[in-house]
Amino acid sequence: MAAMIPADDLSRLLRAEPLPAGLRMRQIRPGRGSYADYLHLVLLSSGRLDLDLAEITHEVRAPAALILPAQPDQLLRLDAGSEGYLLGLAPQLLGEVLGLDPEMERMLPPGGGPVLCTDLTPESAPEPEALARAILHESAAPRIGSRTAILSCLRLLVVQLWRNAHQHLDLPATGSDLQLIESFRREVEVHFRNHLSVRGYAERLGVSEARLRRLCLKSQGKTPLQLIHRRMMREALAWLQHSARPVADIAQSLGFTDAAEFSHFFKRSSGQSPSHYRADLSRGGERRDTAEASFADWP
Repeated sequence: MAAMIPADDLSRLLRAEPLPAGLRMRQIRPGRGSYADYLHLVLLSSGRLDLDLAEITHEVRAPAALILPAQPDQLLRLDAGSEGYLLGLAPQLLGEVLGLDPEMERMLPPGGGPVLCTDLTPESAPEPEALARAILHESAAPRIGSRTAILSCLRLLVVQLWRNAHQHLDLPATGSDLQLIESFRREVEVHFRNHLSVRGYAERLGVSEARLRRLCLKSQGKTPLQLIHRRMMREALAWLQHSARPVADIAQSLGFTDAAEFSHFFKRSSGQSPSHYRADLSRGGERRDTAEASFADWP
């Protein structure tokens, strides 16, 4: 079962913005800045937009939607008068929305190109635009049950968009090794809390464990398991440094069975237990840079 995201973290993992009609053309780069790792859902209620991918341009006319995996060079150009919604899901949130349901996971293949969804008529049940409005409403004024409502709407929205998926909008070709390591990176982002085995990752990517190991060692200088553990440590350090949550709660949010298992993992990776590390911080000890455990050097 996927680890549950605390309610107070949902706001920093979800981007929910209306796209109101404007008097002139607008340009939006969804993956810029803090949204670089987000998967975006773009609903176009009226008008048209162009999606620029490197040297390729795709025209989209309403009613339609786009599923945009994280790519830094995507540019949306909305015509004057066009309206819609822009939703962004951080990898952690995407992991909870997809869960471990194989059918859900196939709807958003990691590492792939954008997906165009058409035939979004008002008769679609549930109507994607109504789901988007509900997500915006719940995120703007959180109340009891808002977290559950948002996650439910997101799951329904993903299903509805995929049912109306028209075509994959392929990105310019890149080397197969580069695509594979990028796909592995995104799989780790979605599933590291589920403690998926290296064999499980390899099976999801359709390659052998040996090939995945060779590729990771060649491109990153680390084994797949080391990269997975590095991602886990990045999350653990962030929680210990920036929150007052009990170690047991952090262990649960990271998918460990109990605090003892998490402490063993953390000590093996850092040389000290989570509680000792946090105590050192409170005494002014050295703070580990979470960027050391980031994916900044991945393609």
